[in-house]
Amino acid sequence: MNTRLSICAVANDERAIAWLALEKGTPVIDATGAEIGKVSQVVADEQKDIFSGIQWRQGILGDEHYVPADLIDELTEGAVRLRVAGDEAQQEPPG
Repeated sequence: MNTRLSICAVANDERAIAWLALEKGTPVIDATGAEIGKVSQVVADEQKDIFSGIQWRQGILGDEHYVPADLIDELTEGAVRLRVAGDEAQQEPPG
Protein backbone atom coordinates (compact mmCIF):
# COMPACT_ATOMS: atom_id res chain seq x y z
CA MET A 1 0.00 0.00 0.00
CA ASN A 2 1.48 3.32 -1.05
CA THR A 3 0.16 6.01 1.28
CA ARG A 4 1.23 9.62 1.36
CA LEU A 5 0.76 11.72 4.47
CA SER A 6 -0.44 15.24 3.94
CA ILE A 7 1.33 18.12 5.58
CA CYS A 8 -1.09 19.94 7.84
CA ALA A 9 -0.95 22.50 10.60
CA VAL A 10 1.06 21.11 13.46
CA ALA A 11 -0.04 21.72 17.04
CA ASN A 12 2.34 23.05 19.68
CA ASP A 13 4.86 24.29 17.08
CA GLU A 14 6.16 20.76 16.53
CA ARG A 15 7.91 20.12 13.25
CA ALA A 16 6.38 17.64 10.86
CA ILE A 17 8.78 14.83 9.98
CA ALA A 18 9.09 12.19 7.28
CA TRP A 19 8.42 8.59 8.27
CA LEU A 20 12.15 7.86 7.87
CA ALA A 21 12.86 10.16 10.84
CA LEU A 22 10.29 8.52 13.14
CA GLU A 23 11.93 6.94 16.17
CA LYS A 24 10.99 4.06 18.44
CA GLY A 25 9.56 5.36 21.69
CA THR A 26 7.71 8.28 20.09
CA PRO A 27 4.34 8.78 21.84
CA VAL A 28 1.22 7.68 19.92
CA ILE A 29 -1.70 10.08 20.45
CA ASP A 30 -5.25 9.11 19.47
CA ALA A 31 -7.93 11.40 18.03
CA THR A 32 -9.18 12.30 21.51
CA GLY A 33 -5.74 13.59 22.51
CA ALA A 34 -4.92 10.65 24.80
CA GLU A 35 -1.51 9.00 24.69
CA ILE A 36 -2.23 5.34 23.98
CA GLY A 37 1.32 4.03 23.78
CA LYS A 38 4.69 4.41 22.09
CA VAL A 39 6.02 3.47 18.67
CA SER A 40 7.75 0.09 18.78
CA GLN A 41 8.40 -0.27 15.05
CA VAL A 42 7.97 1.60 11.79
CA VAL A 43 6.41 -0.67 9.14
CA ALA A 44 7.83 0.30 5.76
CA ASP A 45 9.86 -0.69 2.74
CA GLU A 46 12.78 1.74 2.81
CA GLN A 47 14.13 0.70 -0.60
CA LYS A 48 10.80 1.44 -2.28
CA ASP A 49 10.06 4.43 0.02
CA ILE A 50 6.69 3.00 1.03
CA PHE A 51 5.35 3.74 4.52
CA SER A 52 2.73 1.18 5.60
CA GLY A 53 2.15 2.22 9.22
CA ILE A 54 3.46 1.74 12.74
CA GLN A 55 3.41 -0.85 15.46
CA TRP A 56 2.91 0.46 18.99
CA ARG A 57 2.57 -0.88 22.49
CA GLN A 58 1.42 0.41 25.82
CA GLY A 59 4.11 -0.25 28.41
CA ILE A 60 7.02 -2.65 28.18
CA LEU A 61 4.91 -5.80 28.46
CA GLY A 62 1.90 -4.59 26.48
CA ASP A 63 0.63 -6.30 23.35
CA GLU A 64 1.83 -5.09 19.95
CA HIS A 65 -0.78 -3.24 17.90
CA TYR A 66 -0.67 -2.01 14.32
CA VAL A 67 -1.95 1.24 12.82
CA PRO A 68 -1.98 1.49 9.00
CA ALA A 69 -0.69 4.71 7.46
CA ASP A 70 -4.15 5.83 6.34
CA LEU A 71 -5.23 6.13 10.02
CA ILE A 72 -2.26 8.37 10.89
CA ASP A 73 -2.98 12.09 10.77
CA GLU A 74 0.53 13.44 11.27
CA LEU A 75 4.07 12.58 12.27
CA THR A 76 6.01 15.13 14.30
CA GLU A 77 9.23 15.14 16.27
CA GLY A 78 7.18 14.69 19.45
CA ALA A 79 4.29 12.40 18.52
CA VAL A 80 2.39 10.26 16.07
CA ARG A 81 -1.16 11.64 15.94
CA LEU A 82 -3.95 9.35 14.80
CA ARG A 83 -7.22 10.06 12.99
CA VAL A 84 -9.05 7.53 15.18
CA ALA A 85 -9.69 6.76 18.86
CA GLY A 86 -7.41 4.31 20.63
CA ASP A 87 -9.84 1.38 20.44
CA GLU A 88 -9.82 1.67 16.63
CA ALA A 89 -6.00 1.62 16.55
CA GLN A 90 -5.51 -1.87 17.91
CA GLN A 91 -5.13 -4.05 14.82
CA GLU A 92 -2.93 -7.13 14.87
CA PRO A 93 0.57 -6.48 13.52
CA PRO A 94 1.15 -7.69 9.94
CA GLY A 95 3.17 -10.76 9.29
